[in-house]
Amino acid sequence: MSNTLPRFFFLLFFCLTVLPLGAQSFKAYVKAGEDALQRKDYNAALQYFGNALEFKPDDPDVAYQYAEVARRFYAFEIAETYYQKVLESPKREQYPLAAFWLATVYKSLGQYDKAKAHFRMYLAQKNTAAPFREQASDAISACDWAREMAAEPARIQVMHLDKKVNTDYSEFAPLVQGDTLYYSSFRYEKQKDDYKPTRMVSKVLYQRGGSRGRTLSRGFNDDNLHTANLAFSLDGSRLYFTRCDYVNASEIRCAIYYRNQDKRGRWSARAIRLPEEINQVGYTATQPCIGYDSILQAELLFFVSDSPGGPGGLDIWWSRVEEGENKFSRPSRLQELNTPMDDITPYFHNPSQTLYFSSEGYTGLGGFDVFRSRRGQAWSTPENLGAPINSSYNDIYYTLENDGESGYLSSNRPGSFYLDEANKACCNDIYHFEPIPEEPPQPETPALTETPPTKTPPSTEEPSVPTKLEDFLPLALYFDNDEPDRRTRRETTKKTYLETYEKYYARQGEYLQEFTKPLSEENKVEGEVAIETFFEDNVRKGYEYLLLFSEILLKRLQSGEQVEIFLKGYTSPRAKSDYNLALSQRRISSVRNHFQSYKDGVFKPYLENNRLKISERPFGEAEAARTVSDALDDQRNSIYHPDAARERRVEIVEAQTVLSNSSSED
Repeated sequence: MSNTLPRFFFLLFFCLTVLPLGAQSFKAYVKAGEDALQRKDYNAALQYFGNALEFKPDDPDVAYQYAEVARRFYAFEIAETYYQKVLESPKREQYPLAAFWLATVYKSLGQYDKAKAHFRMYLAQKNTAAPFREQASDAISACDWAREMAAEPARIQVMHLDKKVNTDYSEFAPLVQGDTLYYSSFRYEKQKDDYKPTRMVSKVLYQRGGSRGRTLSRGFNDDNLHTANLAFSLDGSRLYFTRCDYVNASEIRCAIYYRNQDKRGRWSARAIRLPEEINQVGYTATQPCIGYDSILQAELLFFVSDSPGGPGGLDIWWSRVEEGENKFSRPSRLQELNTPMDDITPYFHNPSQTLYFSSEGYTGLGGFDVFRSRRGQAWSTPENLGAPINSSYNDIYYTLENDGESGYLSSNRPGSFYLDEANKACCNDIYHFEPIPEEPPQPETPALTETPPTKTPPSTEEPSVPTKLEDFLPLALYFDNDEPDRRTRRETTKKTYLETYEKYYARQGEYLQEFTKPLSEENKVEGEVAIETFFEDNVRKGYEYLLLFSEILLKRLQSGEQVEIFLKGYTSPRAKSDYNLALSQRRISSVRNHFQSYKDGVFKPYLENNRLKISERPFGEAEAARTVSDALDDQRNSIYHPDAARERRVEIVEAQTVLSNSSSED
């Protein structure tokens, strides 16, 4: 175990901008991958080994190294593929652990039967090692337990927070204080970094009232160090957090600090580092949590450290908070709960005197699972919280709200946002959980002689999503610059709106980078919010509404109505008007193609017999906002600026419905 924080902590993203080696040979890429491993640049190693495999896809040695790096970074689908290649190789006996690690990957994917089969395959080999034999034997019964646990009826519903909080990077360490959600986000470029490409650091943000997350102000975050993991003292007058720095390409070392609150409620500018007994030199101390221990009748600091002498990995520690500035008792390991594996992210719930934490060392569904242990004269045996709080992936940073039933956690389970869809490895996102409401008892069916119950009047509340065609209008659908079909004056396209939408939505990261590039760090956050808001509230929502609109339209047509919809095209003013007019018509053409291809052409009969008419009103840039830049050399403002992006759209502006003569009347 190294004296740095392991990579699971942030699930460091795959670096998509590794400096290319150019037209290199197979050996050059392999050497580059091995050199990257030597300096612990696992992101680059994964890419270089992947490049090498393009030359020799069946090379078992490179395939094994590629699978190993992918497994460590939770790119399980890649790991599965290449462990399989190794096991299918004539040289498979040279890699005795391939079956064991493939079984581990299957367990992490929640494929418990396949995991059991490959653990048994490993045990059937002649050249097995003692510790792995024991782990494989234990894992077989653990897979049976996990499958049964995952199949139990859910009493909790877990919901993925949207992009007001989560991003394609890692969000973690949620904590509710009053009406505010605090959390940490690993998405900010380190400002002074000699390493290429520039590495990222985390900062602490807050969300209040459902708004977009904002970074804490007044210099709380550091542009060159990781800031994360808030914890408040019992009286709220002290704010604990961690600061971490890189010790190599991807690993970090952390220390715990705090700031005091003055009489006016402001946090001090000076951050106080906790004593060396807690922040041991050369080791990590992180993930602070404050709780009140009713047995000791004292305020305790729980934290996580990799200092030596424990059972192994990261351990949970505790120390009594004493009166005075920076006074703490000598810290002790939480011996009753720590395991030889990593035990992390403690959270102490004061009302129930319960410690929640995540661990790899107890029987679980896969990865890190959340456990709880109640405080008494001794700590109770840790209890797995089960599904859906836990999954086969990493489930960490469990925390509760005031009601003691709802709360938050961080996880990289399926549904989390990815930086790279091909790898599906990064990142942790924040999830909210709450109890599933119990179904109210159903009243007995009244006898036929009884008076029928009075009908409940319809609700006057406005629906959250449109339910009639007219409710959608105008329905705006947005397009990338000069799309579809760049650099042409054709007035039609073969592409559907779905094809243009998917490519456009995938460029959100590029838009964010180009739009915020010249902004200061303070204004950059606002710029990021503007881009994210446009892509989520305009681009994505527009496409989702188009699908809903199409479904309601189909029902109208099936009921006998005749419908005519009117499309109106807009463009940003970057090109000449005649070019823009053609571009506007191509965009309308792509929307028309949507209705032609929707659900394998379900609208075609209605289009052919004119029960569905689509009328076009192309307007080019005629109504583009005057404030939108038309300078070709000013791409930031004429392409990437949200104001310019909003002009590139087609709107369904009208939907006229007429009851056909063939329909029946009520």
